[in-house]
Amino acid sequence: MVLYVNGQASSEITPLDRGLAYGDGLFETIALVGKQVQLWPAHHQRLQQGLLRLGIHTDYATLYQQLCHDVTQALQQWHHDRGVLKITLTRGQGGRGYLPPIEPCLTRIVHISAWPKGRDKVSIEGASLHLCQHPWSHNTALAGLKHLNRLDQVLARQEWHDDGLHEGLMLNQRGQVQSGVMSNVFVQHQAQLYTPCHASAGIDGIMAKQVVQLAKRLGIKVYQQALDLDFVLASEGLFLTNSLNGIWPVVSLAAQSFPITGLTRDLQSVLVGHLETHTELLTC
Repeated sequence: MVLYVNGQASSEITPLDRGLAYGDGLFETIALVGKQVQLWPAHHQRLQQGLLRLGIHTDYATLYQQLCHDVTQALQQWHHDRGVLKITLTRGQGGRGYLPPIEPCLTRIVHISAWPKGRDKVSIEGASLHLCQHPWSHNTALAGLKHLNRLDQVLARQEWHDDGLHEGLMLNQRGQVQSGVMSNVFVQHQAQLYTPCHASAGIDGIMAKQVVQLAKRLGIKVYQQALDLDFVLASEGLFLTNSLNGIWPVVSLAAQSFPITGLTRDLQSVLVGHLETHTELLTC
């Protein structure tokens, strides 16, 4: 494990940090291949957009250079073929009370950890899902953001402890399918794909966007809309996406089995080549 805080090799965070006190911040989880960073432009663009939506005003050009420096330093201490890079930004210290400082001094945390075991196998054999009882909270102001308050996902993830289950499927407040606990969901009907919108809940996934682009290049229509659970259960197949897993085919949900479709395999194959050309050394 490698950990840097504000450009220094450290694990110390002040108790006055608003990220700790209020979840006032954002994070990105990024795949590493050696010392190369996967889909870096998309991740840092989402960070920038998230800061704007949270009203965290900062000189992003300077922040970008600081993040590049932090990540480059951390990568110098990383000596494995694969890894997981997590970047956390908080609004920094702000004292007591919810009102944030007008000119915040952001806290930057760069963390590199080992690649999770067993995930590549799931990409081949498929994932079995738990249908979560805890739903996503409805919040149009925060929907889509990778903000630091992930209590909905924490509560949902506590629902299963079976190693044979790889992920959970979460509904929204209307009882419609919203996402996995750590992933976006795509549903196949008649060689077309359907995925939920994120206007009131869910995460605007980086890998999901890549898959949408690749599907369109292959001539596959993709619709973003509300998805009833019955629609999902009646599908020809479904898969999940996130920045570490790529595409996970789903083989079971709610005691129902699903095939791994040719469309899913085609997208997996194209995605591998796409990611190879979108994994890069940082240039600051």
